[in-house]
Amino acid sequence: MSTPEPAASPLPTAAAPTERAVAVCAVRADGSVITEDRADRPFYAASTIKLLVLLATLRASDAGALDLDAVVPATRTFTGHDGEPFTLDGDHLDPTHPAEGAPVMVRDLALRMIDRSSNEATNHLMGLLPNGAVAREIEALALTGTRLERQIGDASALAAGLTNETTPRDLTVMLRALVSEAPVGTAAALSPASRELAVQALDAQQIRIISVGVTDGFRCGSKSGWVPGFRHDAAWIRPAAGLDAGVVIAVMTQGFASEDEADEAIRAAAKQSVPGTF
Repeated sequence: MSTPEPAASPLPTAAAPTERAVAVCAVRADGSVITEDRADRPFYAASTIKLLVLLATLRASDAGALDLDAVVPATRTFTGHDGEPFTLDGDHLDPTHPAEGAPVMVRDLALRMIDRSSNEATNHLMGLLPNGAVAREIEALALTGTRLERQIGDASALAAGLTNETTPRDLTVMLRALVSEAPVGTAAALSPASRELAVQALDAQQIRIISVGVTDGFRCGSKSGWVPGFRHDAAWIRPAAGLDAGVVIAVMTQGFASEDEADEAIRAAAKQSVPGTF
């Protein structure tokens, strides 16, 4: 006999912001700064934190600690901070995600986490990572304003004061580490196969903000994030042809009355920061 699913409930996120803010960081592929404005200001990360999970996943794969081709049973139920199970439900589920218990490849979890921002895939991958993988990534990349302290939807962790935060500058570092052939910080470059998967996922992004305004002749891979009161986007913009490695930009916002208003502010900041690509 199957157990009935719990009724839909709001997904724990973060306290609503009390002020409006926009922060931006734009850098070249080598990390040199193009423009920055409050680049080290921490924001609730929303789904942009999934870039860090992807990095830790690919790093574990390169080290032989995680098999991207392994097949695992899909799930939407996870163990919370309090040791009790919690289940993602309602609007916070990806309707295209494999059904509970259905087989899914680990690399597909990584792709789904980025291109459609699957929360099920994110929590699942976090549970598959070696102990300390995320902390090691934060240290190696010298991410000064980033915390990944809880799974998505873990009410017990939220009640304990745990959160997920990052900054525009840290997001640019994460993106560079995902796509660069050169080391970033003290972390070695990802393998060509891992970089290829990262680029594939970023370029397939379905929830686009910055890339909507990018002019013809450029490619844009990105990862957006949003919860009520917060909306962000981090993008890698490069010429569609040629060898130019392009630029990386992250814009984080809070306090806007609507998603459309926040998106306009994000695209305006990007256009001002990286002229010639919009």
